[in-house]
Amino acid sequence: MEWERDPVQSYYIKLALLFSVWSGVLMGAYKDSSVFFIYLFTCTLLLILYFLLPLIKQKVYIYLLLLGLTQVLIFLWEDTTPFYLYILSFFYLLEMLQEVKGRASTVALIVLNCLNILSATVFFGLPLLLVIVINVFSGLVIYRLSEVNKEYKHIRETYDSLLNDYRVQKRRAFHNEKTARAEERSMIAREMHDAVGHKLTALIMQVELLRPELQNGSYPIIKELAADCLEETRRAVRLLQAEDLQGMSALVHLIKKLESENTIHVHFTARQGVLRLQLSNRKNAVLYRTIQEGLTNAMKYGSNREVFLNIGVSPIGYLTFEIKNTYHHKHPIHKGFGLENMAKRLEEEGGKLSILRHNKQFILTGSLPAEELSK
Repeated sequence: MEWERDPVQSYYIKLALLFSVWSGVLMGAYKDSSVFFIYLFTCTLLLILYFLLPLIKQKVYIYLLLLGLTQVLIFLWEDTTPFYLYILSFFYLLEMLQEVKGRASTVALIVLNCLNILSATVFFGLPLLLVIVINVFSGLVIYRLSEVNKEYKHIRETYDSLLNDYRVQKRRAFHNEKTARAEERSMIAREMHDAVGHKLTALIMQVELLRPELQNGSYPIIKELAADCLEETRRAVRLLQAEDLQGMSALVHLIKKLESENTIHVHFTARQGVLRLQLSNRKNAVLYRTIQEGLTNAMKYGSNREVFLNIGVSPIGYLTFEIKNTYHHKHPIHKGFGLENMAKRLEEEGGKLSILRHNKQFILTGSLPAEELSK
């Protein structure tokens, strides 16, 4: 049995197995009131020791104590064969083989099999050959399960390491691509400024020199056209020198980045009218950071990797957004530092942020007033 694939699921499986086995043990010991309380006390002690294991560094001694106390209970058992206690001892041994490295677990396996053979043949009268075959077979199965689990752990660690390296390389490639684009924009902006801008400035100066000769009213028109052309060139240069994306393009870029890192899968929907909304640079930055924080929360606390992002326009012209993901945790939800900060920034811009939990889903909604609707 490979316990490590799902920690939460394996915890409940082991818990159910332990309580089932101990229920069988206590029901068998209930017939004799003189030993029942001994078994009840030992059961409590073994459960306490087992659940203290994650807090203890030297686990080998706790496992040996668990196995030793279980063997004592087997020797104290009367009448029928204590199959539940044998199951319990093999369970502890399997756990020990998975957690403890070195010869201690192998020695414990051999000693336990010898004690089981002794108790089954001497105390309970089972055939020696049958007991040996069962113990050898069970020992081989347990040992093989332990080896398979170790191989799985090694593969899992290798996979996590490769995945981490992949994400680092993706982030590095993203940063390099962004830097290259910025350098290319700066180069184009410089070329436009140096070549076209200077030529237009020279053109305006030449028009000024020809002013006395242009008496038919064409001088103001020529100068205005040249000035407008120069202003458009400067505006294009400023746009090329802008570092950050804004609006929907920035959000699409963020979603592509998160999905490229295999972090989450975003179902993005932009409602009718969203692309016509005009937001200031400050509001664009607030919107971007808020949605980024919401997607980060969904990535950290969501029960799966699917996230739904919907952006629309309210009847009063506000930009609205909704981030929704599956959330199975039972503890109450609350705004952390990141969401509290984003809520304050939205309120400063006249918007609002709210969170709620409905039908096992975490829903983050917000709104932000737009500057105006472009015609």
